This record gives sequence, structure tokens and C-alpha cells, in this order.
Amino acid sequence: MAHIKTLARANGVAAYEVRWREGNRHRQRTFKVKREAERFAVKVENELEEGNSTAPLVKNSKTFREVAEQCLAADRPRLKQKTLEGYEMTYRVHAYPAFGSRRISTITSQEIEKWVADLRAKPTPGGKARSEGSVRGSFLRVQKIFTYAVQHRLISFSPMTALKKPSLPQNNPNFLTLGQVTALTERLDAFEPYGLIVRFAVWTGLRSGELGALRIRDIDLLHKEVRVERTMSWVKEGWIYTTPKSARSRRAVPLLSDSLIDELTAYLRQHPNRSDADAGLWPGKVKGHPLATYERAFDPKGLYRYSFKPAAKALGMPTLKFHELRHTFASLMVSYGVSMFELSRLMGHGSITVTDGIYAHMYKKDYSELRRRIADAQESTGAASGLWT
Repeated sequence: MAHIKTLARANGVAAYEVRWREGNRHRQRTFKVKREAERFAVKVENELEEGNSTAPLVKNSKTFREVAEQCLAADRPRLKQKTLEGYEMTYRVHAYPAFGSRRISTITSQEIEKWVADLRAKPTPGGKARSEGSVRGSFLRVQKIFTYAVQHRLISFSPMTALKKPSLPQNNPNFLTLGQVTALTERLDAFEPYGLIVRFAVWTGLRSGELGALRIRDIDLLHKEVRVERTMSWVKEGWIYTTPKSARSRRAVPLLSDSLIDELTAYLRQHPNRSDADAGLWPGKVKGHPLATYERAFDPKGLYRYSFKPAAKALGMPTLKFHELRHTFASLMVSYGVSMFELSRLMGHGSITVTDGIYAHMYKKDYSELRRRIADAQESTGAASGLWT
């Protein structure tokens, strides 16, 4: 229940203080006009009756930055460092300049809508047009703060609910033919073992971080499989090793190519650290030096930038990304009759829904048998009724 108390001030002008209790906390707000105080008291009672927080009605409610910092502090123990840095960058670069000092209860859906439009029009630091995926990511990260504020009763509702989140463009993944794979790997064979690494990626579908984090122990030639137990992530301090992307990303992937198994057998036989099960599988490379060395940790970014990309460009594929080797693996599996469910497990997707969203168009269903059954049914029905003549 909200109560109004008249306050006598030294200058002789009365003030009106609305007081109320929410849980174990007392709140108050002062007005110069009694009618405004009365209207506010009704508003407070309505919010309390509906079970909403009255914190947004208090002038000293938290700012967007304060709520964001509380949200990040709560999530810090369960977020991976790379994910956490992504949130911090979005807030620091995009959200705080627009909303950081604003009381979170005062931010409207129209203001967020304008912020999204401005973000979409803002080029990247490299001068390129910002992708819709980047805009969507920033939108979802800001939405997270308002959701946190609602959950903790800092605001009554989220202004984000009135907005439609940016949609991702539906781009079909690109993949290589086996001929293109051969041409690319033969060029990279000059920088051993980079040709082998690309062949390995094509026939296992591992993400670049998963591939880079492999240890000697992860190659099980007896059972002809590779175990994915960890991944590499790039953070501001450099490369770190962390758990795979999702629970299903920790998996055993069969080695399906006999030629790849033979090549891995020979590779491990000459590996200088083959007796150390925890040694890195792949060597690293010093910038400007033509050969890789096992004394240096493997660097997926370095492989892509200084070897993979130049080789692809020389073959007329300047936009080829290393991740498209993973798409190539998927296309090969589909062509060999692997089911959607099995492909999802092989690729370590969080759910089959993810696999379906990316690769459904590759599955060309043969409806000839269904057409035959329908034709037989129509012919039978027509013969009985005289309709199909």
C-alpha cells in the first residue's frame, strides 16, 4: 500500500512524499504537486498488485551499464572466455556509448530500434559493411541485459519484446569438389604437414579449433577414429585450450578414408614426440620461416593466413575459408548416404535442428516410389468409380 506524507520545508513550500514497501525494502519518491503524488501512488499500487517491481519508478534506478556489469558478473563462472570477451566488446564499443549512463527503466523500444539501425549502417573497423549476423549478435547481447533486469525485477518489462530480432541471411554453405581438394592439398604439401592437415579436415569435419587442439593420444589408429576432447580459442591473451563448443561436440569421429589412415600412420611414426601422449599433434610455424617446427605450438590462424589462403588464391579461390572444409566433409557424407541424424553426430552439432538448418538442401529425396504408389491408388480408385479415365 502506498502512502502520501506531506513534508514541511524551510522555504514554506510543502512537498508530498509517496512511501511504500516492497518485500523487505522501503521505497519513496517526492513530488511538488499533491495531484502528481496521488497519481503516482495509484501507479505504485497497480504495479505491486500485478507483482511487478517498483524499482523502475524510483528515480535512482540502476543504469544500463550497472545492470550489464551485474549480469556479466553473474554469468562469468559459466561462460567461456571467448564468449565473455564478445559480450564485453559489444557493450563497450556499441551499447555503452548509446545507453551506458541511461537509467535502464527509461530506455524505450524506439530508441533500441534506432540503435539497431545505426549499428547496421556503421561500417566495421576495416571499413567493410557490417554483416547482418554481426548486427543480430549485438542485438541478442543487449537483449540479454534487459532479460536479466526483468528476471531480477529491476524493470517491469523488456522494451526488446516489441522488436523483431535481425534475421540471419539464408546462405547455402560452399564446399569443394574432390578435385579441388586434391589441387589445394598438393600445393600445400610443399609445407609439410599442411597438406595432410587439410586432408584430415576434409575427411573428419573437425572445426579448426578442434583440429588445432589435437594431441597424440587423440588419434586412435586401432579403432580408426579421432577423439575430440578440447578446442582452441583465440582470446586477447592469445590461444587458450578449452572444452568443445557443446556437450555433443565432445565426440569420436571415425577415420573413413583408408589413404588418410595410412598417411596418419606414417606421420605419427616420424613424429619426434610420438612417445608423449600429451604432445601436440601438429607443428607450429614461425612467421617468415618456410618450415614448421614441433618446438612451436600450432597456430590455426597462422596456417590460414600464411599458407592456406595464398594457396587457395593461387588456385582461383580467393574467398575460400578454412571452415568450408567442414562443409566439404558434410557434402561428402551426404553424397555417400549418411543420414541427417548421423551427420549431426559426426559434426558435433548441439542438435539435429542445427544440422537441418545448414544442410537440409543437400538431401535430395527420391519420391519416385511415392509417385508409383499414388499412381497405383489413383488407377485402382478410378477403375472402381470411373473417375480416372
